[in-house]
Amino acid sequence: MTIFDILALTACAVGAGLGGYAFINPGWASRLVRLVPMEGKKEGPSEFRATLGLLFFGAHAFAAWALVTSQAGADMAAATLGAAWLGSSVGRAVSLFVDNTVSRLNVFNVFFEFTFGCALFSPLLLA
Repeated sequence: MTIFDILALTACAVGAGLGGYAFINPGWASRLVRLVPMEGKKEGPSEFRATLGLLFFGAHAFAAWALVTSQAGADMAAATLGAAWLGSSVGRAVSLFVDNTVSRLNVFNVFFEFTFGCALFSPLLLA
């Protein structure tokens, strides 16, 4: 296992942890992303549990399993998640300027998502 695999595994653990906690506590997920369910609609918590919860958990846990067990394509599994995090970073960075959403949190999130994406991409450096 290389330092790049360990970097990606760490990112997978954090991503899976975020997802697992969002599944258990959808109110926390709602506050984390600063979104609230629509008034009068009861499906909101299930969206947080599903998308920010088990979608995140499952994707990151699977990539971690693939890396730990040296499955063929494990580097691509991690890199696919990396591409999603990098895309999120780019989307947020564009929003800073196009939508005038500059805030300390948004700037932090651009760098967090970029760093996360790079960490998940890093196993491809040795592929």
